[in-house]
Amino acid sequence: MNQRPNLLFILTDDQGAWALRCAGNTDIHTPNLDRLAARGVRFENFFCASPVCSPARASILTGRIPSQHGVHDWIRSGSLDKKALGPQADHPYFASEDRPIRYLEGLVTYPDLLAQRGYACALSGKWHLGDSMHPQHGFSRWYTIGRGGCLYNQADVIEDGRLHFEDRYITDLITERALGYLDELSGREQPFYVSVHYTAPHDPWDEDQHPKEFIDLYRD
Repeated sequence: MNQRPNLLFILTDDQGAWALRCAGNTDIHTPNLDRLAARGVRFENFFCASPVCSPARASILTGRIPSQHGVHDWIRSGSLDKKALGPQADHPYFASEDRPIRYLEGLVTYPDLLAQRGYACALSGKWHLGDSMHPQHGFSRWYTIGRGGCLYNQADVIEDGRLHFEDRYITDLITERALGYLDELSGREQPFYVSVHYTAPHDPWDEDQHPKEFIDLYRD
């Protein structure tokens, strides 16, 4: 009998520890996260290695501080090969892109170790650590954002090695793909790890970027 647990990791982007109802913030509505906290364990003395998205994510994956893994700030470019984008190369989204750079090249991440031990590893959501077109570091299933950040209703999504634009809410799309991975992998004997990296609550915060039902929660 396989005793190795299946793993689901959910990461929000640029969310402060204070931005939870369960942390005492009564101005915010986070019912799903509150429910997870109530049913699990909250680490109240836990610290992020960086307040910036890219180095923080690199630290989570590698277990190293930014001065060790080399990602010190938000990554402006290196996500895409602009020459390979064809007609999409002139899109304003990709103005800073030039060539793909794998910023964690040569470093070992925990998904690498999981894959080496027989886990099927799937990513749904933001990567933003270079060369977004190709699965890296143990991931065999790869649904991500072309650059890093994106408009919530016009995301540049990479799926099956191809980049296209979506006109649906990216939070919903990331969730749907993650649920699809869970359905696909849960019926197998092989253990799995599913990493769900939301772009939320990172900006943009404009009203036209989010469903009215969520905007209305904060009208007053």
